[in-house]
Amino acid sequence: MKTSSLTPTAAGHESILARLQEDIDLLPNALARIAKYILENPEKVLHHSVAELGEFASSGEASILRLCRQIGFSGFRDFKLALAAEIGRPGVPSAASENADGALKSLHDTMAQNLGIAHSNADPETLTKVAAALAASRRIDLYGAGMSGVTAELLAYRLLRVGLTAVAFRNSNMAHEVANGLGPGCVAIGFSISGLSVDTVQFLKGARSAGAVTVAITNRSRSPLGEAADFTLQASGLHDRPIGGTLTPMVGKIFVIESVMLALGKAMEELAEK
Repeated sequence: MKTSSLTPTAAGHESILARLQEDIDLLPNALARIAKYILENPEKVLHHSVAELGEFASSGEASILRLCRQIGFSGFRDFKLALAAEIGRPGVPSAASENADGALKSLHDTMAQNLGIAHSNADPETLTKVAAALAASRRIDLYGAGMSGVTAELLAYRLLRVGLTAVAFRNSNMAHEVANGLGPGCVAIGFSISGLSVDTVQFLKGARSAGAVTVAITNRSRSPLGEAADFTLQASGLHDRPIGGTLTPMVGKIFVIESVMLALGKAMEELAEK
C-alpha cells in the first residue's frame, strides 16, 4: 500500500501546487485524484464546494478534508483562501511579466525539456510490441478526456492514414458502449496525463477483460491506468501540468505518437513480407 510523505505546508514556503505536484505519486488513489483535479483546475476549485470537488474528482468529502489537513490547512475553506492567494500572487512568471524574447525562450526551454523527457522514457522494446499489436489488429479504439482526447484523435488520424481501422472517443459513455465490440485482435489505447482519469482507467479495464491488447499513454509511470494496460508508454513528467489550457504537455505525447508510427512502419513491412 502506498503511503504519502506529505508534511504540512507552512505559509510562505513551498507553494500548494508545487507540493501537490511533487507528492502526487505517493498519495493513495483517492487523494491523488483530488490532487490531479486541483493541479489541472486550480481556478475552478476556488468556486467549488467540498461536495462539488468530490464529484469532479471522484473522491469522498472525507478524502478532501484529509488532503487539506495533510498539507497544513484546518479545512477546505482555509485551503481555498491560500490557493486563491497563490494563483493571484504577484511575481509569478508569465508571458505578460517577461519581455518578448524572455517569454519565447522560457516557452522553448519548457517544450524542449518536455521533449527530452519523452525521449529518455522511450523504450524500443515496448514500442516494437505495441507496433506489432497495432499492425495485426482488426480494430483500434482510443479514448481520452479533455486535452488527452485531442491527442487521442491525433493518433487515430495517423493510424487511419496508414490504412488501419481506428476511432477516437472523447465521450466516456460512447467509448464504453462501443467498447463492448472489442475482443481478441483489437487494441485499446487510453490517454491520460496523470494516469488517474477514472473513465480512461475503466475504458482500458473493460477492453482488457474483453480480450483486447491495452496500451496506456501517460505522463505518470506508475498509475491506475498503467496497471490496467498491457503496455505503458510514458510521455513527459508530471511537472508539466496543463494549467490554463497550455498545450505544452502535448509535446511529449506527440513524440510518443510519432515513435509508435516509426515502429509501426517497420512492423507493417514485416507483416506484409509474411
